[in-house]
Amino acid sequence: MRRVRDTQTLDIFEVPTPVVPAPGSGNYAAQVSELVGGVLKDCLVDRYEVAAQMSRLSGDDVSKHMLDAWSSPARTEHNIPLYRAPLLEEVCHSHAFTDWLVHLRGGRVAYGREALAAEYGKRQRMMEKLKADMRELKKLMGEEE
Repeated sequence: MRRVRDTQTLDIFEVPTPVVPAPGSGNYAAQVSELVGGVLKDCLVDRYEVAAQMSRLSGDDVSKHMLDAWSSPARTEHNIPLYRAPLLEEVCHSHAFTDWLVHLRGGRVAYGREALAAEYGKRQRMMEKLKADMRELKKLMGEEE
């Protein structure tokens, strides 16, 4: 039996690197439209409700028609404005734009407890390094343990 390589699961030990676009390939308009479409598709409420909530939270009008235009790969000249992306994520309980942008820039994002665990691990390593440095200083001072 032949093993099939899993290309969907992220390797937690892989070091992320920024995507470096080749000349002429840095137009992400179609990808942004597809992201909006995916966020809206996965959203638990319909586009009318998403538009209403975005309008309520932003204080200005966001219509279902605008959502339809933003999500159409054929209408890339009508991409979602950057300042609206966090609002769409908030209303649809998504991190799609954040994850995508951070991926393009060569990073990974941690949320909630995962973020706290990462910070805890970072501080644990700092503490271990500090203790090692202090032991080295004691050796240099002639006060070996």
